[in-house]
Amino acid sequence: MKKIITLTLFLLIPVLASAQLKVGIMSPDAVLDAMPEAAQVQSELENFIQQRQNSFQARYQEWIADLTAYAELMDSGNLSDTEQRRREEALAEQQEELNSLQQRIERQIQQRQAELFNPLLVRVEEAMAEVSEELGLDFVLNRSSNTGDPIVYYASQRAADITERVIQKLTQN
Repeated sequence: MKKIITLTLFLLIPVLASAQLKVGIMSPDAVLDAMPEAAQVQSELENFIQQRQNSFQARYQEWIADLTAYAELMDSGNLSDTEQRRREEALAEQQEELNSLQQRIERQIQQRQAELFNPLLVRVEEAMAEVSEELGLDFVLNRSSNTGDPIVYYASQRAADITERVIQKLTQN
């Protein structure tokens, strides 16, 4: 990732120097943190996560109780081979259901996070575009991008797009 950032900046520097493009930087986390709605959205997300964790924890405790009861019955020697297999299959099925539930909960949390934060991110993007136009910026770069966030947030229509030329160069051979 660091190589990509370095390469991107290395490629942008000559373009920026020769074309006299104006570049701005932005910290999206600071912008989101400054939005009053962000705290409410974060709180709502945390409540959603807590509800899902409580739901999972209740099912997990049931499985642990069943597992403990099975272990106690095994220790006492009061299980027939048929009953032992039946209980082991039931415990394995419960474990699979728990794994499936955990994955489903993770997807639900990601989906809820997107639902809650996307409207804020759209507003940030719109405001950034307006400010960029007001200031006559050609590009807006992310101040720090160690989380996989985009490096370039905004590129004006005046900016030279070399995508097609790069594609041609790569596909000529």
